[in-house]
Amino acid sequence: MMMYKRVLLVFPDYKGGHYGALRPPAGLGYIAEILEKSNIKYDVVDMAAGFSTKKLKEKIESFNPDLVGISLMSLMHKRSYEIINFIKQVKTTVHVIAGGPHISTLREKVLKDCTALDYGSVLEGEELILELCNGNELSSIKGLIYRDGENIIFNGERSFNEDLDKLPFPKYKKFPLNKYVTEEIGIVSSRGCPYGCIYCPVKTAIGRTWRKRDAGSLVDEISYWHKLGYKQFSILDDNFTFNNERVKEFCKKIKLESLYGLEFNCNNGIRADNVNYDILSNMKEVGFAYLALGVEAGNNKVLKNINKGETIEDIELAIKSALQLDYKITLFFLVGSPGETMEDFKDSITLALKYPVFDVRFYNLIPFPQSKLYDWVSKNDYFIISPDNYLNSTSHWDNKPVFETPEMNRYEREKALKTVRNVRKKVRYNSMKSVLLPKFGSIAGLIARIYINDYIQNILMKNSILRRNLKKVFMRVSN
Repeated sequence: MMMYKRVLLVFPDYKGGHYGALRPPAGLGYIAEILEKSNIKYDVVDMAAGFSTKKLKEKIESFNPDLVGISLMSLMHKRSYEIINFIKQVKTTVHVIAGGPHISTLREKVLKDCTALDYGSVLEGEELILELCNGNELSSIKGLIYRDGENIIFNGERSFNEDLDKLPFPKYKKFPLNKYVTEEIGIVSSRGCPYGCIYCPVKTAIGRTWRKRDAGSLVDEISYWHKLGYKQFSILDDNFTFNNERVKEFCKKIKLESLYGLEFNCNNGIRADNVNYDILSNMKEVGFAYLALGVEAGNNKVLKNINKGETIEDIELAIKSALQLDYKITLFFLVGSPGETMEDFKDSITLALKYPVFDVRFYNLIPFPQSKLYDWVSKNDYFIISPDNYLNSTSHWDNKPVFETPEMNRYEREKALKTVRNVRKKVRYNSMKSVLLPKFGSIAGLIARIYINDYIQNILMKNSILRRNLKKVFMRVSN
């Protein structure tokens, strides 16, 4: 006997976020598709795409779900708690289950802190949601957190899905595709990360074991969207190039399918030590245009401190190879890693300005619970702001440091975070000016200056119509 017959999936709006909703959320997309394939009625409200609590209320009243599933991130998680409470006010009998990184990291504590939450789904949730909806005994569902009277029970982790090709890829049938800032479709090509970077809570969110989808499965997904007119794709996982042979097979199959006009972007970043000129050339031939590289620091000392597992030499070789192939490149840096001094920080700036890259991003380093960085900062009592506060008030883009170290105190960190804003503007200005110069000549600099203005950039990150039209203009200009 089915326990839940109507499921409403909700993605919170995370008020105060730096970006708008760039693309449909893949995690909920996978849950939606598994419900679709199992003939369980469902609907979707993506509040990040501009749907208010009023619209959420209307959807609850019209769809009348008996279960609501909500995605839960650690940053701004109290906003999600507010939404869960609101859902229960609208319909007191509905049950709510949360999945995502925050519940996977803090587990039972989330149900203690958010008393309106009925269930938690730890790690992968596709099979769990089906077992719950199908009425399996709660105590038998691995990965589930639930309430038993006053007690909160966690059934223990379930084994990771080793065959990702068995999962149907998201088709986002009930998602507001016309509401997202970009026309990009996110592709999850693998799960898990075997590396041990100290700032990343990956082991509690997606696991350390790398699990891949086959090249054919990925091409099937892209072919589906290509037939619907979508040609821009973002690789959402961090380890697309972990296995170079799979990448080559993927590129070969794209060519065989004659899928023309594609654009692939590795927005989340790839590791420099997993690419070389040959593999980047293969990728370029089928439409890869944009790469982000997780540099993190400007010298090997700091890279070793954060257990990055690669060197500056690896990073610079990857940058040079990508530039030779005319990729747009963004470099990701962290500000204030353990042991990093202001002199080390200057090495990051030097590297950021050394090559004609498209963009650089310097992130305010935030310790996430269950990461080695978090444990280290906590053990040494380096917090400036308590975790409960900064996880609900701070972002990677803020100039407000959340911890300090003997090598870089809070005032130096504030200075560093302000400095990198100008460094980024300089890189973006130079990049945009070089694109515009052939067509606009002497006024290219003026247009570039307007483009990098904070107000304009804020609009572009949240206004889909303006962003899409502006992209078409720049494509015509650059061709």
